[in-house]
Amino acid sequence: MFGASAAAYLGDIIPALSGHLPRVIVGAALLTFFFVVNLMGIDIMASAQKLMTWLLIAALILFAVVGIARMKLPIFDFSDPNFLINGWGITFENGQISGGFIGATLLFVYSTQGYYMTTAYGGDSKNARRDIPIVLLLAVPTLIVLYVGVAMAGVGVMTVEEYGASTTLVFAAQRIFPTVLFYAFIIGGPIMALLSTLNSSFAYNAITIGQSCDDGWLPKAFGKKNAKGSRVWILTFMYVVGMIPIVFGLSITVITNMVQLIGACFAFLNFVAYIKMPKLYPNAWKKSRFHIPDGLYYLICCISLAGFIVTLWKSCLSMSPGLAAANVAAIVVLAIIGIVRGRKGEIEVHTSIWSGDAAEDAAAAAIGQK
Repeated sequence: MFGASAAAYLGDIIPALSGHLPRVIVGAALLTFFFVVNLMGIDIMASAQKLMTWLLIAALILFAVVGIARMKLPIFDFSDPNFLINGWGITFENGQISGGFIGATLLFVYSTQGYYMTTAYGGDSKNARRDIPIVLLLAVPTLIVLYVGVAMAGVGVMTVEEYGASTTLVFAAQRIFPTVLFYAFIIGGPIMALLSTLNSSFAYNAITIGQSCDDGWLPKAFGKKNAKGSRVWILTFMYVVGMIPIVFGLSITVITNMVQLIGACFAFLNFVAYIKMPKLYPNAWKKSRFHIPDGLYYLICCISLAGFIVTLWKSCLSMSPGLAAANVAAIVVLAIIGIVRGRKGEIEVHTSIWSGDAAEDAAAAAIGQK
């Protein structure tokens, strides 16, 4: 999806790349590049990610500051007839969600939950218990400032009608920047955002799927590592899967809804783990610098679950009935396979991050062996 989106951006600024075949070639080339980067190991991947992230932040800040300074439209005039032209709620066309503020917000959720991937790097972090929570907490205000700033600039210099069928910031950037800065922004901003996500998606999924191989849920051979510690077959599988929407030109919105549907289902599994955590690690939980009263903690977990339920509902309604049914059926079948495989006693859960309390770590390990 991210390779296809990056190709779409390049197609908007370079007319020769706007056709289907050029977009396939560009998308495939970008996907191949980051496939190779991740094959070279986590250190190379992290170095590339760090560079792209700083370029992205700089580009988005530049766009927001310059765009807001040149903003002409009354974006905060709630009485303007062009304000929320699709309404506050979710509108439907042919039984599917087609717009509205809430619908846009739920689609936006997918663009702001990438920080969740940070949890997968705990095993490779020098001090996971300190670093991972800080990163997660700092991600929220950073996203708010950057995304709100970019949104204000994007809608403050152009009307919805002027955007037309475009779903990118290309035309807004053309109004905001001189030519040189325009190209610098497109490469450092939107394209870098997509490529950094593409890069981290390879790494994140290789780690999580690889852990499933180590634990016995998937064939251990599938999780084979090369000399650099990269999961060769998992990365290859992801590469092939990633090539499908590029080659066939699948709708990015449909793909996003499918991913959100699967992610919402994962949330149910995570919810069970979150609820059990205070009782499984009572001492470590009480000593945590992020400790809050249990009642408040459970309330936050339930609110989060409710949000994912809404996302699940929205994802199903945003797809055709047949596609939604196929996705739900696939999830159910895979869940049944997981339950059956888990009952065969061939699963050995390996926990990579421990609480530091020997007794509680031993208890958690014992649960993993059941």
